[in-house]
Amino acid sequence: MKKLIAAFVGSMVLAAAPLALSAEATKELKMAYDADPVTLDIHEQLSGGTLQLSHMAFDPLLRWTKDLGFEPRLAKSWERIDDKTMRFKLREGVEFHSGNELTAKDVKFTFDRLKQSQGNPPEKQR
Repeated sequence: MKKLIAAFVGSMVLAAAPLALSAEATKELKMAYDADPVTLDIHEQLSGGTLQLSHMAFDPLLRWTKDLGFEPRLAKSWERIDDKTMRFKLREGVEFHSGNELTAKDVKFTFDRLKQSQGNPPEKQR
């Protein structure tokens, strides 16, 4: 994830470099999008602005492609075990900003937290 964010920020700075009048101008990165996030917690409220922020700050296990398929992100592969079970194999060497390595326990924690989020309906309402 560090590499993804670094590449994104790096590309933004490089894209802005021709517009910069001095080296001092490249120290600040300003971004704009069409809606402010309602919250910084994507599990609580997934508004348009929060969704845009989540794409810039978080990496999913899989991502939709333009042709409605999936591409690997944090998961390098996946398989359906049965109607309610998927098995994901995680990419190795993925680290959080703290330097801690991503593990299956982190993915499970995220799914468990999402299921208990106030922003999502209880299982029986789905």
